[in-house]
Amino acid sequence: MEPFGEIEVREFFASHGLETEIHTFADSTENAFLAAQALEVEVGQIVKSVIFLADGDPVLVLMSGDMNVDTKKLKKLLEVKKVRMADAETVLKVSGYPVGAVPPVAHRQAMPTYMDESLNRFSKIYPAGGTTKNMFATTFAELSRLSKAKIISVAAPKKQ
Repeated sequence: MEPFGEIEVREFFASHGLETEIHTFADSTENAFLAAQALEVEVGQIVKSVIFLADGDPVLVLMSGDMNVDTKKLKKLLEVKKVRMADAETVLKVSGYPVGAVPPVAHRQAMPTYMDESLNRFSKIYPAGGTTKNMFATTFAELSRLSKAKIISVAAPKKQ
């Protein structure tokens, strides 16, 4: 199964009448720290697209780069027995993208999407654009609309 890339993300934007620019970097933006360095923004402005399996079904959580997902809160919110982070193989199969490149839109398989309210602290936020070397700028409101995300509160501060 060939992974998706930025072409699928660009096609998604075009199909929604958007001219969103996807910025490509020389170095990797595969994690929030590297992405924030490349963009010269706060780590919290980076949108992590994290896929979990909730009782075996994939769900996407869009989380601020300076936070982790509190899986106990997520489990309670989703009213499921078990929540665990998807492994790399499952992420690729479900989303079409490798870990570190998963955008918040244009996935191989539709899945419920949730966006943590912690991202609303910033006027601009930056999700992955389909590869481990690109990102795009958006706003909390636009990303919520594009991803059809339900707004939730499951952020936990990262442990130092």
